[in-house]
Amino acid sequence: MAILKQFGILFVLGSVGIAMVTITSIPMVEQQLAKLSPERLAEVPPLWILMLLQGLQLTVLLAISILIGIGCVYRVGLHSHLIDHWVFHTAKSPSFAGEIKWSLGVGAAAAIVLLLLDRLMQPVLPEALQAANNTEPTWLNLLTAMFYGGITEEILMRWGLMSLLVWIAWKVFKQGITLPSQGIYQGAIVLAALVFGLLHLPATAAIVPLTPVVIIRALLLNGIAGIAFGWLFWQYSLEAAMLAHISVHAFAFVLSLMLARFV
Repeated sequence: MAILKQFGILFVLGSVGIAMVTITSIPMVEQQLAKLSPERLAEVPPLWILMLLQGLQLTVLLAISILIGIGCVYRVGLHSHLIDHWVFHTAKSPSFAGEIKWSLGVGAAAAIVLLLLDRLMQPVLPEALQAANNTEPTWLNLLTAMFYGGITEEILMRWGLMSLLVWIAWKVFKQGITLPSQGIYQGAIVLAALVFGLLHLPATAAIVPLTPVVIIRALLLNGIAGIAFGWLFWQYSLEAAMLAHISVHAFAFVLSLMLARFV
């Protein structure tokens, strides 16, 4: 019963992000279809089927990640406040207020660093990617980034992947008795962050060819963010990583609007 409760809570949260990213990606898919020749286009399924398949693929990945995390997270000393409270009925953590401050602080700092690095790399990026980066963000894009990036991606990357990497390394290297060693956590944080960066390449490839500079940019920006979120998951909770991820998008949105208007 506890497994079903854990799965249900995280699946509902993650599915909201999947629904939103599926809807907001329709224009990009339409642009890709418009580039196809009539002969090739005739072989492609209707748009609604493509979007359904995309949503189903992400839903399957979400379900797998949740199940992996259920099997690994608490075994390696990681945790979620939602699961603690709603499933295991543990008391609220006394450090929760400090956790929120850390998450918001890390999110604000990461947003500033990522925007600065992105601005510095602009001159060497392809024109199409520069144009995409300079497009004024919309509220719908912000909400999608906050729900899909801040919640769904954290379930996929931190709850699922990072916890699995920690558990595998712990069993293979046998470092730590009751819990893995710090080095295992740190290695898993970095590796999960690299995977996080690599998984952003397909979306970038839909805009421009993947040159070395484009790949380095994706790995650097997403890797920095992924390391920050992984550290918060390790030190605090899944919700700390989620809140930081959400706040990165929120702060970046506000800063981008300010730059677009005053710079």
